[in-house]
Amino acid sequence: MPRLTRRAMLAGLALAAARPACAAEPVTLLIPFAPGGATDRLGRLIAPVLAQRLGAPVTVEVMAGESGQRAMRNLLARPADGRTLIIGNPGLFAFNPHLFADLAYDPLADLAPIGLIGTNAMVLLASAASGITDAATLRRRAQAGPLSIGSAGRGSALFIGGVMLMRALGDGGELVTYAGGGPALDDLQAGLLDVMVDQAITAIPATHLGARAIAVLHPHRLPELATVPTAAEAGLALPNLAIWNMLALRAGTPADVIEHLARALEAALGDEMLARGLAADSVITPEGTEHGPVAAAALIRAEHARWGAFIRTARMP
Repeated sequence: MPRLTRRAMLAGLALAAARPACAAEPVTLLIPFAPGGATDRLGRLIAPVLAQRLGAPVTVEVMAGESGQRAMRNLLARPADGRTLIIGNPGLFAFNPHLFADLAYDPLADLAPIGLIGTNAMVLLASAASGITDAATLRRRAQAGPLSIGSAGRGSALFIGGVMLMRALGDGGELVTYAGGGPALDDLQAGLLDVMVDQAITAIPATHLGARAIAVLHPHRLPELATVPTAAEAGLALPNLAIWNMLALRAGTPADVIEHLARALEAALGDEMLARGLAADSVITPEGTEHGPVAAAALIRAEHARWGAFIRTARMP
């Protein structure tokens, strides 16, 4: 049995003291993107550990579609009682507001953040069938003819990463839109797609199934991909891009319920087995004041402004 860290024990004691009477009621965790993608994988990792800390079942419900808007509409149609959560990333909370004029929600007004789960670097992957093995062969292939670049649809992290790659290659590529990161990754591994930019949490397992990691969009190499250069080392004009994921629920949820769920998330992140699993996927979990509702809300506001400025100046397809 793994030894509990001091952080986990303190979080567990605080959670027990703050547990409301409704704690045993089941909770639904909405996954707004397709099965097999990074958000789906992370949600399924956190759900059973969160359930243990809540003392209540946490059911994962995939509700993909419309760049996450389908899941957000569903969340806002349910009572603000803390029994329905959503896991989201910059695509849902920071990209979409600047890409869709008729967005079905306002992330700054309609959400009550619970806390940050972690951040994950993006990795440039190539299929074995593409013949791309490094930055030099990537450039040659882009000059020889348009590359097929995987995208999970407008507003997704894969979309932003794909646009960045396309611009870095002098527009030597075409975005191929999928229902989610999982289906795109399946086609990459099958040789039906040339390249894609995906989160490390799903990119790392793909490298064991035939995909090749070409570069990491991060200031430093990842321990799990120690031989893979950073984009800067590879001479690729790709900016650093790390995707954060957090739990949130409807605005208007009572403060004591939000606090109860935040303590449960903190306790879950203190679980040593989960921590090892997240570390193996290069997920960096929050420390100190980086977790919790206040920090999560500040992150959404900052990223909303940051990506708004980027999208206004970038040439979006």
